[in-house]
Amino acid sequence: MPITTLALLSDRLSSLSVGQRTALPYSVYAVLFPPGEPDDGARVAAFGFAREHRCVMENRPRALQVVFTKKIASPPAGQGRPL
Repeated sequence: MPITTLALLSDRLSSLSVGQRTALPYSVYAVLFPPGEPDDGARVAAFGFAREHRCVMENRPRALQVVFTKKIASPPAGQGRPL
């Protein structure tokens, strides 16, 4: 399913295993994090979104895409961060 909303991106990132990645073309990135590359505000929002999903984000200007890679495993269901 194509990623067209932040909710769909959230679902995709949440479903990744450590080391897996998903790439977004700049055109999609610009819709999700306006106005897109090379805006610093869009980058800050996208990096924060990646961090919330235990991912890192990499800009690949030659490929005209950004790549989200899962770096930290999600806690088992029902177990969140300790308070």
